[in-house]
Amino acid sequence: MEIKNKTELDPVADLYMPDAYMRWALLAAEEVTGKRGLIIVLRQSGLERLIDNYPPDKLTVSSDLTCRDYANLFASLMNFYGRAGKSMLLRIGRLSAKHAIEQQGALFGLAAVLASKVLPIPAQLKIGLENMQGGFRKIWQSFGQEMHLHVQDRGEKMVYVAETCTMCAGKQADGPICLSWTGALKESVHWVTGKEFEIEEVECRAMGAPACVWEISKTPS
Repeated sequence: MEIKNKTELDPVADLYMPDAYMRWALLAAEEVTGKRGLIIVLRQSGLERLIDNYPPDKLTVSSDLTCRDYANLFASLMNFYGRAGKSMLLRIGRLSAKHAIEQQGALFGLAAVLASKVLPIPAQLKIGLENMQGGFRKIWQSFGQEMHLHVQDRGEKMVYVAETCTMCAGKQADGPICLSWTGALKESVHWVTGKEFEIEEVECRAMGAPACVWEISKTPS
């Protein structure tokens, strides 16, 4: 599967990307691909300025990074590594999520999430996903931008919906490409519940859908 740039304007691509999120993605990618591999990918994605120059570990937009840059990184990883890129992106997503969980406890309401561990698993999933989305909204609102996200309960599955998806901003493909976020969701729900769940992206903006949609099983795998 080849990922290309959309011919039409995607407003999500022009949104600012927080410095810390790009830094965590780069650190995770470096751990998975090695320093040399990441340098090649950065050059191919037009992000040479980030070689040995990672953004600060702060939830700010002090640099010129956008969601287009973020999506370029992941698209280049997939295009460069081919079939192996899928498992690599899942690992990168999980590693990035670990950074976020460690450093954003208060913002993501992790105290409430921890308290929810006495509840049934579906309730834990719902609280964890909603708190995660609330944290993202706060971050983007802090620099005057909106993240359109919501959670749905569809019986046997919880559904994470991102009308504003940073992973595929400005991209088009013939299949779902937001694998790094699938990995991030896997790590996040594992942290919330202590269990692993089947998570699948069933709709993707890169394929022309209005939102990226992930189905999360309520039954541990």
